[in-house]
Amino acid sequence: MTYYLVSNNESERGKTLYKISAAFALMFILSFVFLFVKPAKAQSLSLEQALELAIQHDPLLKGNELRKQGFHAEAEASTYWENPQISASVQNLPTDGFALDQEPMTQFKVGLKQQLPRGNENKYSQKKYRVMASKMSIESQARKAWLEREVTLAWLDWVYAARRIVLLDQERALLTQLLDFTDSRYSQGVVAAAQKDVLQVRLALLSLDDKYMQAYQQENEAKAVLSKWLGAPLDEAVSVPLALSKSEPKSLSVKPFLELDVILNRSSTSLDALLVFIDSSEPFSILQHHPEAMLLQFQTEIETQNLNIAREQTKSQWAFEASYGYRQDAQNGASRADFVSLGVQVDLPFFNKSRQDASISAAASRMNASETDFRLKVNELAAKAEMLKSRLSGLSERKAFYETALIGEVQQLSEAELTAYTTDTGDIDDVVNANLKQVEVQEGLLKIEVERAKTLTSLAYLYLPSNAYLSQREQ
Repeated sequence: MTYYLVSNNESERGKTLYKISAAFALMFILSFVFLFVKPAKAQSLSLEQALELAIQHDPLLKGNELRKQGFHAEAEASTYWENPQISASVQNLPTDGFALDQEPMTQFKVGLKQQLPRGNENKYSQKKYRVMASKMSIESQARKAWLEREVTLAWLDWVYAARRIVLLDQERALLTQLLDFTDSRYSQGVVAAAQKDVLQVRLALLSLDDKYMQAYQQENEAKAVLSKWLGAPLDEAVSVPLALSKSEPKSLSVKPFLELDVILNRSSTSLDALLVFIDSSEPFSILQHHPEAMLLQFQTEIETQNLNIAREQTKSQWAFEASYGYRQDAQNGASRADFVSLGVQVDLPFFNKSRQDASISAAASRMNASETDFRLKVNELAAKAEMLKSRLSGLSERKAFYETALIGEVQQLSEAELTAYTTDTGDIDDVVNANLKQVEVQEGLLKIEVERAKTLTSLAYLYLPSNAYLSQREQ
């Protein structure tokens, strides 16, 4: 019996040592894996990257380049005349024997005919297609500027939603600290502390959940809008780089997280230079060089060439032809001379003068209408620029008011209410409201900064292309 007991004990001891060795081995393997395997970091999408992707994947820009190549080819093709026509025939063949040498009028005839353009129609057609090719270049410039504006606006909405979530985290941290404080006072039996104080703070925390849902909804919607320009949905792990991360210290002061110069990152113009250009420029003259307006100028030039082509249709069209007729010798051996024929053809466009006048009138009307559209577009752009300048001025004043007065006053109020409550001279409602007001003011400043950035983005869309055109023309 003793022998078997010893064996069992040794067996159990061996199993225990085996389990311990296996555990150490597993820990070693896991430590080795975690040493070399790093957790995946969330990728961030900067505005510059978003703009590059949007322009790279935009099908309209690719289509404009193909259309431009097509118009250049059309301009080259319009310089050539119509193809010459060649004809061959056997004329005056007798039906009683079908012999080529029976009758002297029988001949084998080969002819060549060349039709000339009607007036200077080809020259004006070439000009028209060249203008259309140049219009595609301007349309691509307008598309790029429009894409930069739309992507930037969507990206700023994403920034606002992400930054608002950080502010809500700050609000939750404040309310959690306040809940711990009221719980402690209530559990210690402080006279002024009542159960309603604890319930009041808990209610504020519950109402915060609805704000979170709204903020996350705004963030998802902004990412969905942005993904439309990028050609694929944004992954959930992708974040916006300008929002504060949750690991950063949650200070109540608003950090300058939004660099407004980022909206000019595709231009050599600085923000200060843009503002000076906007203030010193007269919008009705400067915005005539905006791509949206220049497109209508090119359309006017196209309609001008259509008018010239319509006028050329009133001119006669000429055609020249030459032919050679070969005759066989007679049956008796007599020689027969061959024939050479020369001819000129011309049409008479004078009999449909009413139709031609109507075509010219229609082309002139389209040209004049295009000039009117140009003036309307310039007026529209100028009015929008004046509105944006007024909005920017108001937002700048509100931003200065928030930063110099309102934020400081609300912070002092919050500290005063908390001090009064700790000394049993204040009410918990005032403390909660003061803390909520503090975060509310920060959210208001955040909204002002984002709206100011959007306004600058829209102004940059209006003035940067015009400024680039004028600078290029002066060189």
